[in-house]
Amino acid sequence: MKYEKILPPPLNYEQPVPNLKERSVNGSREYVDYIAESHLRIWYNTQPEGYANHYHNAMEIIVCAENQYFITTNSNSYTLNPGDILIIPPYMLHELRSKPSGARFIFLIDIDMLRCFQDYKALSPAFIGPYLCTAASRPKIYRQVYDALMQMANLYFSHQFFWEIAIYSVLLDLFTTIGTDHYLQSADKDTENTADNQSENYMLFSNLLNFIDTHYADDLTLEQAAEYIGFSKYHFTRLFKQHTNTTFHNYLCYKRIQAAQSLLTEDRNRPITEIAFSSGFNNLTTFNRCFSKYTSCSPTEYRNKLRHEEV
Repeated sequence: MKYEKILPPPLNYEQPVPNLKERSVNGSREYVDYIAESHLRIWYNTQPEGYANHYHNAMEIIVCAENQYFITTNSNSYTLNPGDILIIPPYMLHELRSKPSGARFIFLIDIDMLRCFQDYKALSPAFIGPYLCTAASRPKIYRQVYDALMQMANLYFSHQFFWEIAIYSVLLDLFTTIGTDHYLQSADKDTENTADNQSENYMLFSNLLNFIDTHYADDLTLEQAAEYIGFSKYHFTRLFKQHTNTTFHNYLCYKRIQAAQSLLTEDRNRPITEIAFSSGFNNLTTFNRCFSKYTSCSPTEYRNKLRHEEV
């Protein structure tokens, strides 16, 4: 289904390249029409219609500009007021709704190229779910995040020399801000943490998260992970929860479900049992339970939603 804006954007927010398509959702999948040979697209969106439950392989960042905007992801609902920011990870099903009038900036960004960075993999705990950034929820970094996103929008709509590289350089600074804030909040929870061992602990967990990212499909245990960074099982369990805001088991399941979502999306005919084993699950029951926990639907339901676009 394709929606048309009822109001034209302000002149300075016109798409920098003519004849680009509007956002289009077919069934459950949105096919992102990036500017040719680029990896991102930014809209100044004023349309009153929303978007039914859908997903895409891009990271979506929404900045509410006027009135309110409503987002539902899995079982969570968010009401964005002017200035509020929500970051939605790739492949996450979400629904967007607006009021009869209003405006918002919508960023769709291909982040595949960033996955080679160890620091980006270490940032993944911050994006296990949608990342809400408001003046109330993230008072220490909100202004930096908001200003960075507005700088990215200005670079996009001005479309000057090296605009894409310039935008990604700002995006990297943005992720550095979010990651540092996430880590420092985690470190503050540890009464035994000192300035001397903060850097050491960060490097240990950064290496560990990269190790998990590489070996999530293996029969990886908590004991093996603790041994990998030289911690006792008890010490590891406590620090892992502080650094990631979740347990080792939940984080490992999250990484496996991410992989399964990608496989379900890219290979519609591959048997679900095979996808479960390829993603690191040793039985279908556990796979179904974990998948439902993180997506609010079963693997079969998820695939059926994707296939709906072909009916």
